[in-house]
Amino acid sequence: MELNLQTIMLAVTSSIAAASAIAAITPTPKDDEFVDGAKRWVGKAYRIIDLFALNVGKAKQTGKK
Repeated sequence: MELNLQTIMLAVTSSIAAASAIAAITPTPKDDEFVDGAKRWVGKAYRIIDLFALNVGKAKQTGKK
């Protein structure tokens, strides 16, 4: 199979259509549960990355100005 622009565009638009269909049939509370779980996981990963990067004390980003 040759990867040309037409094949790539077909894959992209098919992926978007499939994601749209799934989003349309998924109830909102399930989405919220997934997002909450993802936020917890990302938060834990961020703490680990900060630890490995030696970002401690005032070197940490807090999100506050």
